[in-house]
Amino acid sequence: MGHSLRIAFYWILGLSIIGMVWVLAHALADDARPALGVRHTVSGVNPITYYTQEPQRKSEPAETVVLVASLGRAVSDFNELRTALSQAGYRTIAVESRGITDWSGGGFASYGLSDLASDVHRAMADAGIPEGERVHLIGHAFGNRVARTFATLYPRQTAGLVLVAAGEKTDNMPPDVARSLRLSTLGFIPWSVRGGAVSKVFFATGNETPEYWQRGWSSWGAIGQVRAAKASSNQNFSAGGEGPMLVLQAQDDVIAPPKDAGELLKATYGARVTLVSVPHAGHALLPEQPDLIAQSIIAFFHAHPAVK
Repeated sequence: MGHSLRIAFYWILGLSIIGMVWVLAHALADDARPALGVRHTVSGVNPITYYTQEPQRKSEPAETVVLVASLGRAVSDFNELRTALSQAGYRTIAVESRGITDWSGGGFASYGLSDLASDVHRAMADAGIPEGERVHLIGHAFGNRVARTFATLYPRQTAGLVLVAAGEKTDNMPPDVARSLRLSTLGFIPWSVRGGAVSKVFFATGNETPEYWQRGWSSWGAIGQVRAAKASSNQNFSAGGEGPMLVLQAQDDVIAPPKDAGELLKATYGARVTLVSVPHAGHALLPEQPDLIAQSIIAFFHAHPAVK
């Protein structure tokens, strides 16, 4: 093969690979159910999608709850919880992570937890939350890392944290659990192959996997999130500032078991932590015990109001 033909071949090969990655990036985003509320987009180099939902019951003063979802999952996982919070008089802002609902910012983009926390801050500003106003933050699994990072970087705007399925020692995960977790996020693989893995690591034995958890997985977003969690730019954000924390610990969580999650957080941060054990629930938690979770969160917000 001549030199010019060889160059042309590699150019075509390179463009083909880029094209395949582009198609795969879209294919990996297994359609999630629609999120509740009004959809907003913050434009920029890293566009941000978020959803606002106003309270059904007016309260004075109104308080805002910001929510960040789990690894590779969309904020529509919070639909039921956001409805309960709206009925209790809270405004909610659910912020999508990069690469979850579109290809932008996922995959092999370079960013850290502080960048994702900054995205949350930008979404809040776009939603009209002034710098001096404090909010409650809820983070599910990976989202708890973002919530704690936000509280560290923006302590004046943080009333308190709700950490759902908040593992502290993910390196302790048994190999079979780690394999099932990775398989779970591959939304392009048929449910007949992937379903057992999702049930094993996200739901307690006997609990049915909801239809919307059978889909709604973004492998593209999950890749970016895993890289963000391991980024060298990360500082020690584990403490989540100095404010109060509600930790919702599923008793049957094999990804973040009590000894490596809720119990460890309580032992580390003491009186700051209100630890609630959630029976017959796994890492998914939210669809398994929705009433107990909503009641515990609302009680925590009442005990630690954002507006003093």
